[in-house]
Amino acid sequence: MRHYQTWSDATRRQAMADAYRPIVRGFLLPGCAYYLFVTWGHWRDETGSNLLILGGISLSTAVAYALFRAVLLPEGRTSLARLEAVGLVANLLLYANVLAYMLLHREDERLVYFVLIAVVFSTSGVTLRGTIACVMLSIGTLLWFARDASPVLAEQYAFIGVATSFASVGMATLLRKAILRQIDARLLADQMAQRDSQTGIANRRAIFGRMDELVRARTPFWIGILDLDGFKAINDIYGHAVGDSVLCEVVARLEGRSSDRVRFGRIGGDEFAILVTGEETAETVENLGGELLAAIGRTCAIDHLNLGIGGTIGFAHYPSMGATTRQIFEKADYALYRGKEQARGHAVIFTLNEDRQMRDSLLLERELREADLDAELHLLFQPQMNVMDGRVRSFEALARWQSPLLGGVAPDRFIRAAERAGLIQSVTRILFRKGLDALESWPRDVDVSFNLSAQDIADRAFIFSLVAQVLRRGIDPARIEFEITETAVMKDIGVSRLLLEDLSALGFRIALDDFGSGYSSFEYIDELPLDKIKIDKGFVRKVATSAASREIVAAVITLCRNLDLECVLEGVETEAEMAILAPLSPRIIQGYLYGRPMPSDAVVALLAGQSGSPEAARV
Repeated sequence: MRHYQTWSDATRRQAMADAYRPIVRGFLLPGCAYYLFVTWGHWRDETGSNLLILGGISLSTAVAYALFRAVLLPEGRTSLARLEAVGLVANLLLYANVLAYMLLHREDERLVYFVLIAVVFSTSGVTLRGTIACVMLSIGTLLWFARDASPVLAEQYAFIGVATSFASVGMATLLRKAILRQIDARLLADQMAQRDSQTGIANRRAIFGRMDELVRARTPFWIGILDLDGFKAINDIYGHAVGDSVLCEVVARLEGRSSDRVRFGRIGGDEFAILVTGEETAETVENLGGELLAAIGRTCAIDHLNLGIGGTIGFAHYPSMGATTRQIFEKADYALYRGKEQARGHAVIFTLNEDRQMRDSLLLERELREADLDAELHLLFQPQMNVMDGRVRSFEALARWQSPLLGGVAPDRFIRAAERAGLIQSVTRILFRKGLDALESWPRDVDVSFNLSAQDIADRAFIFSLVAQVLRRGIDPARIEFEITETAVMKDIGVSRLLLEDLSALGFRIALDDFGSGYSSFEYIDELPLDKIKIDKGFVRKVATSAASREIVAAVITLCRNLDLECVLEGVETEAEMAILAPLSPRIIQGYLYGRPMPSDAVVALLAGQSGSPEAARV
């Protein structure tokens, strides 16, 4: 509050002008009409030089008031200095009319006019200093004229003048105090509206407002978006109170590196903005991001808990990377997304050669947001062949999107776009429902595998909403296999393990997809409640030409057999590949050799004609 009680503060000064502007404009309009009426009165009552002087002053006052209102104080903002000047000149014109009349028509009983205009000055004066000056001028003139009156009248006017001075100044002071209280309350509310209630730093509105100001002033700046890793898991496991404490600790560490050029804000959830003004180089900003991430990465000691947290930052620069606040923010957000995919835990700078890629991504996101997902999304099912008995026991559900504008969109593209747009759970929910619809039309000994994204796995409540769909339909959970990837669980393997253990306890099966494409797959085999491992097709396709790949595949098959896990070889497309794989005794094959992705009705036909021969089952 103290900040706004300083008269020199520009924000408070403008607020004062905004409050007094309607008062002054409201005074000028009737003032103009009044002095037109006075001019008519002088035209009727005065002659000669008196008419010229008094009529001229009153008409000039009316015209000046009209011009002040229309030209100097139009609709819109006005500076306090201009408003004070207009108010002072308007008061002096009012004073000049009374003074001229008294000089030409000395009438002691009309000295009361100076008292009346002193009262008017108490409300029409914009600043207290201007009001006091005008009141003292009016009362001083009253006393100057009263000295030539009779002693009794002079004494009366002296008392009236003193009383009017106190009353006028008192009225002016009270009026300004009331207005200033309202101004301070509004400015304080505005200030609070610019702050994040949880952490006390600038909120999204304040950050975007500041970016807009910098863009209008054409001042270069960098905007960074920091996304925390592991925060949602802390909230889920330890509760929101601990999560809030972690956020405040993160903010304290960020604020420890704030300066005149570096400002922080919270833009939602566990996302923060980093606003860097000035001609900073990309290298400097990247180093700053690294320092911030290092500070955040230190263990947080909260309520006797030692909690680990990390983050990724995406940066973009104005004006080299965009001309508007929206463009710069979108590019920082894109850099963040790329960082989370390819350089998690680092600061990433948006590069200009990514413009085309980002535009395509934004178009894809827009079409996805506007799409009728229920009508446009569908599933195809690829069989998983048991080569030991030549029968198909399960199918993998593969997401497909047929956009009216874009046509068929590759699954990896629209799934990533759905994750960026926050639509992935809507996509998953619709596709899972359609998968259950198909499953209900199949024989009871045939299963379906369904892929879950990292965002799906991170939301326990959402996963159990899918479980509720299964239970409502009376489908045996053992017929449903959830496929996960290393990237889906690596963000917080502890939380993922608890969720998957709960799903396994309910009877659902868990498969680890793309085994071997990551960095620490064996850790996941040890820690997660798996029923199946799917060897990445990259290994399978190199078996014919790489002895190392052949040995790796053989080792994984043996490992799964020893751990009582099912093993699926993905991407088997030719007889030659199968001839090389056959000596390794694989059990389940998924690939074009035994079946391409097909709609549900084709699955029914395949299962109806299925025989004991693998060749007969090939599609």
